[in-house]
Amino acid sequence: MTRKVAPTCQVVTQGAVTLRVYEVNRGNRTVFSVSHNEEGRRQLKQFSDLEAALNWASRRAKEIDRGQFKSITLEADDAASYEQAKKFLAGSGKTIAEAAREYREAIDTLGEIGNLLEASRFYVRRHGTLQPRRVPEIVEELFAARAHKSERYSGDLRLRLGRFAKDLTGFVGNVTTHDVSLWLKTQKGGDRNHDNFRRAIITLFRFAQRKGYLPEGRTEAEKTEARGTDSEGEIGIFQPGEIQRLLAVAKGDVRPYLVLGAFAGVRTEEIKRLHWEEINPATGYVEIKKSKAKTKGRRLIKMQPNLIAWLKLDWQKTGPVTPLAHPDRSAYDNTCKATKTEEEPAVKWVRNGLRHSFCTYRFAQIQNEHIVASEMGNTDWSQVNSISKLLAVEEGHLLPS
Repeated sequence: MTRKVAPTCQVVTQGAVTLRVYEVNRGNRTVFSVSHNEEGRRQLKQFSDLEAALNWASRRAKEIDRGQFKSITLEADDAASYEQAKKFLAGSGKTIAEAAREYREAIDTLGEIGNLLEASRFYVRRHGTLQPRRVPEIVEELFAARAHKSERYSGDLRLRLGRFAKDLTGFVGNVTTHDVSLWLKTQKGGDRNHDNFRRAIITLFRFAQRKGYLPEGRTEAEKTEARGTDSEGEIGIFQPGEIQRLLAVAKGDVRPYLVLGAFAGVRTEEIKRLHWEEINPATGYVEIKKSKAKTKGRRLIKMQPNLIAWLKLDWQKTGPVTPLAHPDRSAYDNTCKATKTEEEPAVKWVRNGLRHSFCTYRFAQIQNEHIVASEMGNTDWSQVNSISKLLAVEEGHLLPS
């Protein structure tokens, strides 16, 4: 007789003998382990197929139940303890040996920090309401929830998490930091590609938390180490003097990109889609249309005086604001190098620095993260809060000379 008692364990019972078949996630494959005791020693047998594991467990349980193991004679006190232990375990589905083994492993793990009952109560409070879900199921749920996002974002997420779900098919609650780290090592590419995969998995795990599939707190994915220079989560910005130096040497094809990023917080991909018709100095607003926004939501950005002044230098009635396919790369390769003088080294390009700089200085100016988040098109205010902790500037208008 076989009955399912947990998402990762099935119980095989023959007479008075019970064996358990565990599903174990081994990174890129799943194995099924049967735990049993022979002559007082715990034995573990593994199978690649669930049916084979269940059949073997059923046969072994029958053998044990029929007495095909060594018997021992108990003293009176031991016999009484044995009978009492059987009563305590009645209905639990566990043998005395299994209960003793689990107890020993638990107290060894706890050490001096508490007892097993306290640990069990804590676990129930933290995990008791969680719903078991497999990684591929959660990935599909996340794809559906993010369907409104841009094609580029959705495609990148599907590519990265699709690979992850193909290799790790078990329950998300069983995926450990070690599992994620080992999987990340199998992905080709440099540090940036590694960190992009890591961020996608963190997005998946945080989504699983919100859906009630994982407990609150730092996820197993977040416990892995990033490889990039921003591995500690530092946010980089440009100082006002650095922006001035960049704008002083920037050419007309990249200058609108710089000022829209630094003085309006517009994303690089959104600037590339932006047309001059969507910038209106008369009304004082930049319109990011729904079809051009990363979040697929239309927004209006109030232009500050410095933005209007700089845009007028390159003003066009129609057409794209920048003809460059990669304005960020042009700024990095050409504009930064052009700032080098005999007195000063070249300005160092900061990835996402324009947008982060706007967030930092704009928040310092108005002290309202809700408005800043709205202007930047952020649905998550935590990014604004984290960035706004950086250096503030009083009246850094940075008007053209």
